[in-house]
Amino acid sequence: MEGLETIAKDAYLLYSEGFCSNVYILVHGKDVLLIDSGTGETMPMLDKALEGKEITRVILTHGHPDHINGMNYISADALLHKADLKILKQLNSFMPGFKPPNNIYELAFESLKFGAFSLKIIHTPGHTPGSISILDETNKLLFSGDTKFANGGVGRSDLPGGDEKKLAESLALLKSIKYSKLCPGHGPLE
Repeated sequence: MEGLETIAKDAYLLYSEGFCSNVYILVHGKDVLLIDSGTGETMPMLDKALEGKEITRVILTHGHPDHINGMNYISADALLHKADLKILKQLNSFMPGFKPPNNIYELAFESLKFGAFSLKIIHTPGHTPGSISILDETNKLLFSGDTKFANGGVGRSDLPGGDEKKLAESLALLKSIKYSKLCPGHGPLE
């Protein structure tokens, strides 16, 4: 798809720099599942790349605005872990005037089959209480949100809701998972 980096068959990355998160696109026919929505600044490029396709679902790795504000431009519903959903405004108190999008609901499943993708939700708190990582068991892709970055980088735990001890436990859990490609919330793939 034009303007997107292919990471596996029917899986793409809309890479973002600066404050906006990476947006991952999984395609099944005309249906699209996004992992994170970014801030919204990449929407024109995303709309162009997805012409003729429809975003039917969005899974958010956590509740910070750089991952969820794109939902203000998407009509599909997004799903977020209940621990972040409960404290969304508190979680974003470092952003004056933050108003969460109104189409975010509780993530209520532990796995999801989407076309050829078998997605397993892994609760990885520490960056936020409801941070998740998503393992595509078919392609061995690990979408780590802001828990783990390429080249050994890790997410912050000093923002509201962060917990350094839980982040260390989550990183240990991710270390035990076999994956072939790390797809983090920011920066390059690994």
